[in-house]
Amino acid sequence: MKISIDIKHLIYFSLGFVLFTIIGTVSHEYGHIIVAKSLGYETTLHYGSMNSYPKGYLEDENVIAFKNLTKDYVGVEYDSWPKEIQEKAEEYNNILEKRYWNEESNDSLFITIGGPFQTILTGTLGLLMLVLRRKSIYKIGMKTLDWLFVFLSLFWLREIFNLITSIGGELISPNGNWFGGDELYISQELNLWSGTISLFLATIGTLIAIYVVFKIIPKKTRLTFILSGFIGGIAGFILWMNIIGPKILP
Repeated sequence: MKISIDIKHLIYFSLGFVLFTIIGTVSHEYGHIIVAKSLGYETTLHYGSMNSYPKGYLEDENVIAFKNLTKDYVGVEYDSWPKEIQEKAEEYNNILEKRYWNEESNDSLFITIGGPFQTILTGTLGLLMLVLRRKSIYKIGMKTLDWLFVFLSLFWLREIFNLITSIGGELISPNGNWFGGDELYISQELNLWSGTISLFLATIGTLIAIYVVFKIIPKKTRLTFILSGFIGGIAGFILWMNIIGPKILP
């Protein structure tokens, strides 16, 4: 069988993966933010993360004092801080923890769930639209809207990527943690085995990716699309997380 790569489509698809890798990363963080704001928290968005604070936290005099105290030690290992700075910092932290953080609250769990929920919801909606349009796709071929739904459905790839990178990280630099990210925290908070959520979602993501690639993508462009996924996905991740993102959303 002759194997060929369509360079024109390779470029288009790769750019699509770059764009949707960035969109997927930012929208994932907005999933956290939407839940946090609904619970009354103040939030900040960064290129690969978000922070949530109880209302009034950032204006608290102890938070301001803590920032002023530690501003010269940003990026310095805590153990290297002068002892008097460590003691004062711990004093501020203890005050703030008692004032703002309730150990019995599930807010942190709900906020964490918001990110993966947004990602898999978007991916599932994209998949459902492809299923609904599959007869049209088989009959008249892929239209621009269908390709949009393909990229949205592949938001599920995030779950596969997270699992692969966490396992790869453990193999390269062992620290006893085979799983990571939001999925690890959710598993731990639900008193499940640490890999439960990661493996469950990655398995579903794999099945969806197989369906989309081998049942929706036309055979003549399938190999080109798969190759562009690797090129665009990796390029998009590097561009956003290391070059563009830190400048736009530090």
